Amino acid sequence: MQRVLILILLVCGLSSAAFLDVEFKDSRLQTDNEVCEPGGILGFGIEFGAFNEPKQMVDYTLAIGISRFGYSHSNGDMSVSVWDFYIKPLVWSITVRQFVFEINFGFGFILSMNNFNREMEDVVKNGYDNWGFLQYLGHRSNFRYGYRLGYRITEQMQVSLVANYQYIWCGWYGSSSVGRHMFTGGWGLNFQWNIPWIPF
Repeated sequence: MQRVLILILLVCGLSSAAFLDVEFKDSRLQTDNEVCEPGGILGFGIEFGAFNEPKQMVDYTLAIGISRFGYSHSNGDMSVSVWDFYIKPLVWSITVRQFVFEINFGFGFILSMNNFNREMEDVVKNGYDNWGFLQYLGHRSNFRYGYRLGYRITEQMQVSLVANYQYIWCGWYGSSSVGRHMFTGGWGLNFQWNIPWIPF
């Protein structure tokens, strides 16, 4: 894992431009479920990206970040949340007259989960001693995708309306053997700062 992070940071450091962004969103269940009075929670994400070329009409970027997502239930009395580290290797954007439309895909690795069923939390905390490695990795991973429509206020600052979704391969309530998958997401606001490139 450390080697992967070092490689990503090296590639980002050698890129011609980079950006930082922060987003806040409403995160809630997006599929049919048996949860009592499901609701949303405050989702959060902070991201660093590279290969950003704001002056180009069609642009490709790579991004890594940390995010929080999940849902609430029982009329908001209980929150179920996940923190993950993710990479978005596929981010494309089109800019026309300062308006930016973006679509992205990526994968996340779960760092922690709160208020899940005990079986799922044990998998995350105790490793894969009683599981196969691929089965364990599947329960710790998520697929994500999203859209963003923004406006570049200046060359460095951009404000966007975003919709991000996460899909976790796990039995997220009841026994994990049930095979029910958790699909969450929602709308929010994103604030991006394009970092001027400084040669080393």
